[in-house]
Amino acid sequence: MASGTSVRIGDRVSFRIADVYLPEPMEVLAALTSDVEASGVIVEFSDSGSSPRAYALVRMTPQQSVLLPVGALRIVNQRQANGDVS
Repeated sequence: MASGTSVRIGDRVSFRIADVYLPEPMEVLAALTSDVEASGVIVEFSDSGSSPRAYALVRMTPQQSVLLPVGALRIVNQRQANGDVS
């Protein structure tokens, strides 16, 4: 699983719907179609108390973003500092 220091905005990540923090997992499932994969691109991070970058806002589709604990993410493609994807 990823750590707060290993993921960056722009990374493509995958995750389990059960790990979604906001909105409720059932709400996410209701909005999905059978062709949507449980993956997306990190667009922002959120702190939790004294823990920086504890949560990631991940855009799944143009209409659906979810908030997940960073530890629940698996990096699929990581964006390099220069903007290239590895």
